[in-house]
Amino acid sequence: MTIDAHIHFWRLARGDNAALSPASAQIYRDREPHDLKPLLDSADIARIVVVEGAETLAENFYTLGLARRFSWIAGVVGWVDPSSPSIVEEIAALSDNPRFKGVRPVRHDNLSIAWMLDRRLEPRWRAIRDARLILEFLVQNPDELQLVTHFVRSHPGMTFVLDHCGKPDIAGGRYETWAADIVELAQHQDVACKFSGLLNCAARGAGAAELAPYAQHVLRCFTHDRILWASDWPPLELATTYATWRSVSLGLISGLPSAERAAILGGNAERIYRL
Repeated sequence: MTIDAHIHFWRLARGDNAALSPASAQIYRDREPHDLKPLLDSADIARIVVVEGAETLAENFYTLGLARRFSWIAGVVGWVDPSSPSIVEEIAALSDNPRFKGVRPVRHDNLSIAWMLDRRLEPRWRAIRDARLILEFLVQNPDELQLVTHFVRSHPGMTFVLDHCGKPDIAGGRYETWAADIVELAQHQDVACKFSGLLNCAARGAGAAELAPYAQHVLRCFTHDRILWASDWPPLELATTYATWRSVSLGLISGLPSAERAAILGGNAERIYRL
């Protein structure tokens, strides 16, 4: 069963997708299930995981409502504010929905994730852990991967997912520091990595050859049992089409045995998110 582990939906009239702007004309319009379903059918993808796209609690109602309407939305990773004085109750209410699988805390689009290391938030992270929710990391600056490792090391007993391979600077040709940080992070067995976002990190027109060193490094470090294939649609469309990323990414893992490819393309998402 093939699963796309990272999809966003948005409806602009809701007014809370602050990271979107008319400057991104390719994606600055409503992006809803009926826009995605033909792409999934063409790629033979059966289910998806929807990830938060706005820094509001209302975003959770929107995505969970979509999951209620469309059975192929198998899981939702929502948004919470760990500094909320009612975070325990919010987590309890959200986790009562069986399709709510994890949280991706974002503040100011996570241009820096240093805010997550505030010691005053420690009880709030424990509430997320105790609810058995996955904690997902959006890292916009690959130089902050060491902060992810520090956070992971400081919070045993949680399950973590790193989005988009930590967003390496492929366009700038920066590899060594990112690669060393990925090695260190991947040593923690409670961290998985989404195999997505690489074409968005590369120069326009890049293909498998430019992505290969980064993709192969992620495959080596996280191995086949902690990598989840994903598209990051619709932000993907800022770089390429769904079909192109599907083709390029399948080529990047084509040398793996079929069982390992199957794990990356769906088995791991099903297990890690308990779909």
